[in-house]
Amino acid sequence: MAAPSPSSYLIPNTGSNARDYCMLERNLLSHLKLALLLSVLSASILLRARLVPVKDAGKEDGGLPLASLEFAAAVLCIAAGGWEYYQGYWDLKTSRPFLVAPKLHLTIMSFVAFVVFGTCIVLLVLG
Repeated sequence: MAAPSPSSYLIPNTGSNARDYCMLERNLLSHLKLALLLSVLSASILLRARLVPVKDAGKEDGGLPLASLEFAAAVLCIAAGGWEYYQGYWDLKTSRPFLVAPKLHLTIMSFVAFVVFGTCIVLLVLG
């Protein structure tokens, strides 16, 4: 049986490769789920589903800045998840250790967490 070529994308299942790959997929799906929830929150704010602050309820574009921020956070979450998946897959493929989380991913997800926390405060205080 011939050995696979170096350019092959097949990774031999030795050690914890299968578990690591499942971890990468699970993390990507978690990012997509968070992005979906943020986009639903953005749509709820735009459709005034009892989430628009009372002082903005009469305005035609009331809640648009907050909804735009939520949607931007959703897009950033998808980008961060995709980048983390790609980097992890590349590390797995080249047999590099990837236990240390990338700093760029942490920075982007910190911004997303700040947006979520800020939205909670805004909706509680102004709502």
